[in-house]
Amino acid sequence: MKTLIWDFNGTILDDVAVDIEIENILLERRGMPLIPSEDWYREHFRFPVRDYYDDLGYTFEDETYEDISEQYQELYSRMCVQAGLNPGVAEKLQEAHEKGYRNVIVSASEQSILERQLEELGIIGMFEAIIGINNKLAHSKVQTAAEWMKKDGVRGEDCIYIGDTDHDAETAHALGVEQIYLVTFGHQSRHILEKVCSRVVDTLDEVVL
Repeated sequence: MKTLIWDFNGTILDDVAVDIEIENILLERRGMPLIPSEDWYREHFRFPVRDYYDDLGYTFEDETYEDISEQYQELYSRMCVQAGLNPGVAEKLQEAHEKGYRNVIVSASEQSILERQLEELGIIGMFEAIIGINNKLAHSKVQTAAEWMKKDGVRGEDCIYIGDTDHDAETAHALGVEQIYLVTFGHQSRHILEKVCSRVVDTLDEVVL
């Protein structure tokens, strides 16, 4: 069976503005320079997230990365309701279903938060599997996805992966998936995405199933 693997944040969920708002709240609390624009954010956001926090100016001298991440998650759990679906998501999910694909989410989001968001968005029933992480730190999603593929007998050559960051391309390759689409409306710029993927698209209409 063919499988369409979706990233969540930035790909399905239109949460870039919310993410910037939360990060600016944390930066303002510390008297640090704020993120000036979505363009600036897309050019600087990267994985691992701790390295991105280094770029923002965090020194971790008086607080740990884990402390900051917990504060971020606390705000995100309340503010993520502001974010809706990106354009074309519902239509592409339906198209995939009609063409015999199973829709699956692979995300670095915490599992319970991810499931709650999908319920609120009204699309949880569109997915055969929802693969998040079981802690609140943004660790790699490769291991959890690989375990799911092995358990369910999913082959990389039978999958298409849709994401919005260079880490999604890395994840797809690690899972043996070569047909990858990266969208430009998520968390990283076209400039960054084109370094790692030949299928960089501005809309989900450009994703060929």
